[in-house]
Amino acid sequence: MAPKSPKSAANRQWRIPFAAVVAVLAMAALYFWLFIADDLKRGSDMLATETGEAVNPEAQIFFAMTDANLRSKPTISGSDILGKLPRGSQVTGTIQPGSGVDGGWLELSDGNGFVALINLSQSKPPVLVKSLNDQLWVADGLIDVWATTLADSNLLDRLREGAQLTLVGTTADNFVEVKLADGRYGYLADAPSILARIGGKPIAIGFNPQTCAFSGEIGAEFAKIGAQLRAQWQALEAKEFANEAARQKAYAAVEGKSKYLRLRRSFEGLSLTGLAQHYESQSLYFDDSPAKVMDVFRAQGFDIGRDGLFTGTELYAGIAATRGEGATYGKTELGCGV
Repeated sequence: MAPKSPKSAANRQWRIPFAAVVAVLAMAALYFWLFIADDLKRGSDMLATETGEAVNPEAQIFFAMTDANLRSKPTISGSDILGKLPRGSQVTGTIQPGSGVDGGWLELSDGNGFVALINLSQSKPPVLVKSLNDQLWVADGLIDVWATTLADSNLLDRLREGAQLTLVGTTADNFVEVKLADGRYGYLADAPSILARIGGKPIAIGFNPQTCAFSGEIGAEFAKIGAQLRAQWQALEAKEFANEAARQKAYAAVEGKSKYLRLRRSFEGLSLTGLAQHYESQSLYFDDSPAKVMDVFRAQGFDIGRDGLFTGTELYAGIAATRGEGATYGKTELGCGV
């Protein structure tokens, strides 16, 4: 056998490290394909999904809780009103952020504009049988607010006494739809009870227009005021004055001055907001129109003329719009006295 040439030996020496490098690269490629490439693909897919959600958020279904404006832009200022969305309408769209003033907006999927989220809910509103015209009511105790009027409804909130609600209207199944201070809508059970308490905790008004006498809690309040006024006069009479002129001046400052008391109570759907003891008469004040106050007292059996006067009385007894200082305590005055 002929001996191997130096050139053949050199080629062999070169092929051995080359084969080793190829083997290492093949193993690295296999490792990358088995372990790393799949992880990178999943990470890329997740990033693409997250990016896609940020750019194209999932559409959501909402319902209009009130007649709402369709606007050309997600802002109140600088946008045009494109139309109206009636209460109960179902809309689909994606939520868009708004300014601190405007809040969030829903961009409609059909391209018909934007609706303020404050006017929308994810629950379809029931039909209202009576509008309460967004009347404000201050809760007079703990009260439960439900998400819907259904028997299996979730408890939306439990409010403490003093919480303010906006009363929207009543439903056929005797719930009151309310709007909370944070813009959410909810429902109060037992509508008749709520309506009777709109002006505050119920109070009975016992009144005799023949003698101008009030009984019950109202009578007790007038008795307290009368006691305070008598104590004030007694203190003046016992006080030493420099002369008679000074005494008469002090008496004149008190004589004929009315004593007022603010209240927040309800009476047969009326809001009793105050009472006053005058020099020779007494008054109740209501945050309701004279016509409404007359209607309620007529329903209680009182004979009241079209002029608001109680008939058949020798003293003055009547219902009229408030004037002067009394106007700060209510819209209507029931007054009785000389």
